[in-house]
Parts: sequence; C-alpha cells; structure tokens
Amino acid sequence: MKDILFISKKTPEEISKKLGGIFDVRLLEPSPLLGKPVCCHADMLVASIGGELIVCSYYLEANKELFGGVAVTAVDEKHGEKYPLDVLLNCFELDGAVYGRKKSASGYIIRQAKSFVNVNQGYAHCSALIAGGCAVTSDEGIYGALTKNGADALLIRPGYIALPGYDHGFIGGASFAYRRTVYFFGSLSHHPDGEKIRGFLSDHGFSVNELSSLPLLDLGGAAVYEIEN
Repeated sequence: MKDILFISKKTPEEISKKLGGIFDVRLLEPSPLLGKPVCCHADMLVASIGGELIVCSYYLEANKELFGGVAVTAVDEKHGEKYPLDVLLNCFELDGAVYGRKKSASGYIIRQAKSFVNVNQGYAHCSALIAGGCAVTSDEGIYGALTKNGADALLIRPGYIALPGYDHGFIGGASFAYRRTVYFFGSLSHHPDGEKIRGFLSDHGFSVNELSSLPLLDLGGAAVYEIEN
C-alpha cells in the first residue's frame, strides 16, 4: 500500500499526477474559515507533530471520507480567516522541538510538545522546509531560533515563490520531504538560491525531485501519513 499524501486541492494536475505514482494522494478540500489563497493548504489544515496528524474537529467532521483509514487527532479549536487566527496548526517539528507562534498555536500542540520554541512568524511551517535534521528558510527569526538550538539551517533570499493572492510564497509551502527526497512544487532553477538549496540538501543526504519546470509554487506543502506494513 502507498503512503498517504495530503496536499491542496488547488495542486496543478501535472504535479498531482506525478505524486500519484508514489503516494495515495488526498486533495484537501477548502476550509470555509480560512482565506481563499490558503484555504486548502496542508500547513494550515494538518499539523504533523510527534508522529500525530492533528486537524480541527470542524474540518474533520466535514471531510470524514478524506481522512478514511487515517489515525488523526482532532482539536476543538477553530481557524479564523485573518492572521493570526488562521495559523493555529502552522507549526513544525525538528529534533524534538516544535516551532511556532506561541500566542497563536493550538493549545494541544503546545501541551504535547516536549519543547516549544516561540517564533514571531505565525506561518512557521509555511516558512521552513524541514528535511531530517536540517532546514531551509528565508525567515531570519526562524533561522536564528533553529541555529540557536543547534540545527543546521540555510538562510535564503525571500520571494521568488508564487502564491496567488499574496506578493510571494515561502519555501516550506513550495516543498515537502519524504524519506530521503525533497519534492518541490516547481523548479529550483527559477530561484536565485536554487543551487545553494540543492547543494545544502545533498550535503545532508537528500535528493531533489522537481515536479514542474515552472517557478516554485506555494501550495502549502504536504502532510504524509505512513501506512504500517
């Protein structure tokens, strides 16, 4: 059986077809409580923390079939349309520490975290590509928090990533890591730090799979649910 991949319903067909050869692709339906540009984004709708997939109960109730066969933890908190009410699940984990904006993060995530590192950037997961024990980000605050905690991180230039409805998107939303491969929603060749990103990931034992020849597109990253064999 293929592992399950949750990605935005707005994912271009070219990309979803390629991923469909590797994963059981589940396209995330829009949340009526989130702004339209990010209403289907995995980094807004599904948090992967401590081996758990965490979703809001209102979203799970409306999309039970989407999560069929998947063990998820539902929290009663609800999204708000405007920042920072929209980022309650937008956290990431690296080396056992969870990073996010503590004032906005789900109380459940904060309580479950062995260590919660506060950052000013509410869109923490969107802003950081996490691959094993390393990270890539254009956010100086997140970069500082990661390096302070001993993580190997690469700071890149902001921008050069499309997110319709906003000036630009972020590297975490334009990619995801699975096993020893990082998948990009677009081509690194359009990013001025593309080769630096490629080399950094290679140094950490990750290969790169560019899913399109177009510029990088922020689709909200992805959440993977691994099937136990």
